[in-house]
Amino acid sequence: MEIIKKAFGSVVTNCYIVKTDAGELVIDPGEGSYGWIKQNTSNILAVLNTHAHYDHVFDDGLLQADGLKVYIHKDDDFMLNSTQHGLLPTPCKADVLASDGDEFKFGASDEVSVKFHHFAGHTPGCCMLEIGGVMFSGDFLFNGSIGRYDFPFSSAVEMKKSLLKALKIEENFTLYPGHGVSTTLFNERETMEYFLRYL
Repeated sequence: MEIIKKAFGSVVTNCYIVKTDAGELVIDPGEGSYGWIKQNTSNILAVLNTHAHYDHVFDDGLLQADGLKVYIHKDDDFMLNSTQHGLLPTPCKADVLASDGDEFKFGASDEVSVKFHHFAGHTPGCCMLEIGGVMFSGDFLFNGSIGRYDFPFSSAVEMKKSLLKALKIEENFTLYPGHGVSTTLFNERETMEYFLRYL
């Protein structure tokens, strides 16, 4: 498995392409990512969203128009369908709505697996996506920080629950966040404990 990344848009949102022998998975296609994605893929298996903020789903509609299926947690579908106050010019409806713990298989022999882990707070349906032993943490966890919980539809109460849930994970996943550089889950334990004191 190979992971490539490029940041897009005014808020510098990471788009990821996960390359496997079976094909590619696209994660969080932000504003202007479509051309880069097409240049670096030959057989896209799915478009996966960690959550539905405009900067993470901006080019979903373009990829969906190519016949690709869009996946998102069910609690964020309403945001994907919205213009988000004009920030998302082409809303779309997800093809597949995930719930916490749902696992999806791709490839001719189902050799590629994606598992949705629900961590609400930043958005109602915010998730980390487990693929090949790593986590794409979206805007839930960053290197040295956590996702904001003061946006419309965000919740400090849910963020606290999610941080407590994440602290119970025993495996030290590498984290690929929605902004900034990669980190590990164990590295962010102190970060999570710090923010829990203020929630």
